[in-house]
Amino acid sequence: GCEFLYPSGDMNMRTLSGGASITYVGTPHLVCRDGVEIWADSAVAYSAQGMQHFIGSVRFYDRSGEMRAEEARYFSAQGRLQASRDVFITDTVQGFTVENGDLIFLRQTAQRPRAQIDVRMSADGRRPRAILTMQAPEGDSSEVTLDPDSVPVSNTPYIVDGNRILIEGDSYFRANGNVEIERDSLHAFADSAEYDQVEGRILLQGTARVDGPTYDLVGRTITLGMRGNDVDEVVSRRESVLTSEDMRLTAPEIRMYMVGGAMDRLVAVNRAGMPTSRGTPEPEPEPEPEPRPRAISGGFELIGDSLDVMAPAETLDRIFAAGNARSVSSANDSLNVDVLPEIARKDWLEGDTVIVVFLPPDTTMAVRSPSDTGRTRAKIDHIVARSSARSLYRLPSADSAAVAGLDPPAIHYVVGDEITIMMRSGEVDHMNVLGQTHGVHLEPLPVAQAVDSLATDSAVAADTTAARDTMSARPPTPVGGATTDGRSPGPSRTDRQPTPDAAPLIDPRRRL
Repeated sequence: GCEFLYPSGDMNMRTLSGGASITYVGTPHLVCRDGVEIWADSAVAYSAQGMQHFIGSVRFYDRSGEMRAEEARYFSAQGRLQASRDVFITDTVQGFTVENGDLIFLRQTAQRPRAQIDVRMSADGRRPRAILTMQAPEGDSSEVTLDPDSVPVSNTPYIVDGNRILIEGDSYFRANGNVEIERDSLHAFADSAEYDQVEGRILLQGTARVDGPTYDLVGRTITLGMRGNDVDEVVSRRESVLTSEDMRLTAPEIRMYMVGGAMDRLVAVNRAGMPTSRGTPEPEPEPEPEPRPRAISGGFELIGDSLDVMAPAETLDRIFAAGNARSVSSANDSLNVDVLPEIARKDWLEGDTVIVVFLPPDTTMAVRSPSDTGRTRAKIDHIVARSSARSLYRLPSADSAAVAGLDPPAIHYVVGDEITIMMRSGEVDHMNVLGQTHGVHLEPLPVAQAVDSLATDSAVAADTTAARDTMSARPPTPVGGATTDGRSPGPSRTDRQPTPDAAPLIDPRRRL
């Protein structure tokens, strides 16, 4: 269905036995009835195989785009085109370009409802690269309810490198083998990536990672939800970890919502569903206990069945933890001593819901990040626990003679319907408790001077009878700070010290 045009060169035909022929043409220029136009330095046609071999500066052109290569073979009966060496393909209708690699192009036929472009790594090791402009599915614009000015849609293309690139029809794209995707400040990596225009998403599978300007997100699979040519949602499933300048978030599933190309909100849940793929499906893993979402910011940790992180313009504002929520702080770990039980070695706050509110960005109040990029690290303003709230925090002993790291800290434990802890410079400033409230404040019995006294004369035999009698005669101290006879709680510090000729007795009541 093609004819030669000027300046096509000489044509030589050789007839073989059986009626087959081989035709040689110099500098062919052909125009075909389906709109395809072809150029090459030379061409050879084999009638028996129904194959045309084009050599040197090959160019195929039609109304939707063009293909260039140094060599191409076309099998007319199968509608199959093979091209190699300096391959370049562009489709102006679908908005993509592919370069490098070796091409296999299958035309649309009655048995093949959609055309297919398959580009693989060439023999010299050059990997194919695709340059894509994502397009919204038909009817998508009428379904968008957001203000179009709030989420600008750009035509910045996506650059995709892989060992193999597959394009089917006008709506499906897939890349395999060490895939890298780049667009503006967004970089993505995976074993495979596919773009489905009908679904409006890019699916990354196998060691998936997305690097943004202020965050890194990894997971077994990552889905990029598309709105036109822009990403408006990122979902990481299985072994998901998000790392930013302010926080490290781990969860089975992390959803990141974008506004104007910047992270606006994060949602982490403790159960991840696997997305479906039009390629080879990933086998369904065996059920296993899912870890709970966990957010860590500096010396602060927050755990819950789900976490909702509000970060407009990528600035940490507040975190909602729901379902057996627990916040833990290590800011006062310098107060710990060996005798403290595990439950009292961290400051913690629990409740059905815990809300952490951060101070607004202020260079005079916040601490610069180690990278010193001009951004400031978020600092906590207050923490609220609601429904069955419980709190324990440590603070220096009221005894001015207590030695930090040797004497235990004071312990404050309280239970209420709602507890609000106000922070100042990373430490507890004060607490508000609402509803049915009860608790206890425990001051430690100092041991520093007792140890010093023992060290002065360790060779003297100890008579502990008097000390034992003194301890047994001391009346108990109820919660509230006063004894039953109205005296102050416990003897003074000097009354509790052993004499030089008596070894100190460690009262069991000194242990929490």
